[in-house]
Amino acid sequence: MLEIEYSPEDVGKEVVSSRGKLSTIRKYHMTDKEAALTRNKWEKEIKYVDKRTVNKAGKHFFNPYRVGIYYYQIYSMFLLGANKWHSLSSIISKMENIMSKVSILRDGMFVTQWDKFRTRSNRDTAIKCKDYIGRIQENMVFFQRLTKLHPTGYKLRQVCSAVDMKRIDKAGFPNGCYFYKLSTYDTVEKALPIRDYSKFKFPRHERRYISYKFIGTVITKDKVIIEGKIDEVSPMQSG
Repeated sequence: MLEIEYSPEDVGKEVVSSRGKLSTIRKYHMTDKEAALTRNKWEKEIKYVDKRTVNKAGKHFFNPYRVGIYYYQIYSMFLLGANKWHSLSSIISKMENIMSKVSILRDGMFVTQWDKFRTRSNRDTAIKCKDYIGRIQENMVFFQRLTKLHPTGYKLRQVCSAVDMKRIDKAGFPNGCYFYKLSTYDTVEKALPIRDYSKFKFPRHERRYISYKFIGTVITKDKVIIEGKIDEVSPMQSG
């Protein structure tokens, strides 16, 4: 495992970031007590969910995030079916369906969680403004992060799961089409994210898409990179 991986024992320690700045490692994990409470809430949440859907996710999985956009994205992929690829559009549709049923008080008026999320303004300090679809896609990247300073996907790994991403070529879509999968495993060690670009041809300006510090597996047309280690794929293997 790469030494940059987050560990609960490191919380509070100071480390030098890749930019040469001194940073303090924040808490991104669930304690045993927090995990037990979160599992209990989850079991109440899925009490009336089809048992076949629940069984697809396995015995170790529960949604580790507090109710919010992270929670709803994971919940949507769970309801669509764990360990199976789903298009970005189908995930967004499921999120809208779930979040539209939950109302909150905002500025003296009741609005749905979906409307609140969809109409949320970008931060004034944001370098690149995103619409609600862009924010959902960005969150999918957050779910894959396990590095020491910003391991926003660490809680998923604690429940033996990971979010995988696949990008494929499709006529009429210059940036390709995105698919995502909530993958669940028997052990924490196996729960590492995948980025699959094997069916996508990158434009020349996008050549910096591979991170050798990515804790997981990156698949391209000619390479498989597992935690920074490159395995060249022969034409026979890739065909």
